[in-house]
Amino acid sequence: MVSHILLFVVASSVFLTQIVLSRLSDSLLTLADSARTLSIIIALCPAIILPRSSSWSSYPKARLPALFSLLSPLLLSSLCLALTLGSLGHLVHPHHSHQPALIFVAGVLGLLFNGAYLAVTGALQGKALEAGTKPRWRLVLCLLCSLAPSSLLLASSLLLHLFTHPTVHYLDPALSLASIAIMVASVYSDIVQSGCVLLQAVPTSANIQSLKVDLDALCGHNGHHELHMWTLSGDHGVASLHVHCSGLEAYMNILSQARVLFKRHGIRELTVQPEFGNPGTCSLACGPACAHYSCCDSTPSTSNDLVLTNVCA
Repeated sequence: MVSHILLFVVASSVFLTQIVLSRLSDSLLTLADSARTLSIIIALCPAIILPRSSSWSSYPKARLPALFSLLSPLLLSSLCLALTLGSLGHLVHPHHSHQPALIFVAGVLGLLFNGAYLAVTGALQGKALEAGTKPRWRLVLCLLCSLAPSSLLLASSLLLHLFTHPTVHYLDPALSLASIAIMVASVYSDIVQSGCVLLQAVPTSANIQSLKVDLDALCGHNGHHELHMWTLSGDHGVASLHVHCSGLEAYMNILSQARVLFKRHGIRELTVQPEFGNPGTCSLACGPACAHYSCCDSTPSTSNDLVLTNVCA
């Protein structure tokens, strides 16, 4: 918690410094690097908000990181669009970026900050790699994309310092376009994944057709219905299911096997609603005590219980 607050303060200071340096040096490349810093600031918000949300239920707590995980790359993409238009304008009407020393300072500052950010969040990425949720190549790609904009700043400052040929007038907008392309490519998958989470899409790890075949083998073709699956957050899949059971023992047996079955499809939480009675009807076993509180008609059964046949669901 303290490390995230400190990182948030440092990120805000770096962002303001980058804005000032971009104006003093008239460098779009420095401004592009500041856009990535702003996206990091937004991504840090859940880690600061969640510890102060003790009165919240578990559902909004699980959704909050997904929301900011979508807002951060969306904001970065919109800023990249504006920077693209500015870079194209500088290509049509080129001008020489001055103060290479300030651009160099911006590059060093960006590298130091991104290195600190990766160091603080590196433990979380390591855990994700051990759980197998992220392939190693994707973590390497994220690392390269994090350091690329600041590295381009260092290269730009060096080239501006060494060369005075008129072609260097195109250097800053050209490298800005390259930096923009790298940043957009690095956040595209995050936009898709976070969007699917907020839309409650079926987890990508689940194979619906294969799952239904397995459920037919477990419960019978008409022994289950109302199957719902959605992604709560990240790799956290949730599902609910109604099954017909002959009794409590049969229900417990189906429940234990269903948990194993859904776990193979990446579902971490499963709710199985039992329905005691004949398949094809929505009925629940109920004792005499609850008969007067039901909206369904009741008929006596051979076991002295009441089988409530659903007429209102």
